[in-house]
Amino acid sequence: MKKQEMIDTLTKQGQDIKKELVEMQQTFATKKEMLCRIEGALEALSALESDEPPAPSEPEEVIDHTAAAAALGILK
Repeated sequence: MKKQEMIDTLTKQGQDIKKELVEMQQTFATKKEMLCRIEGALEALSALESDEPPAPSEPEEVIDHTAAAAALGILK
């Protein structure tokens, strides 16, 4: 292989690698942006109230005052 052929081959290889690196950088930037958006969406969803209804609290005990009212003569 002559010197000029080697120069041409190496130059083409270098250009191909540069082109591939630019494509990889673009893909990396796109993936990084997608990751940021996904993380933002997850953060927003975690800030929202949950889909589950709140747990029912224990019902308050109803106190029957009928006997007391009868003793006071309020009830007839």
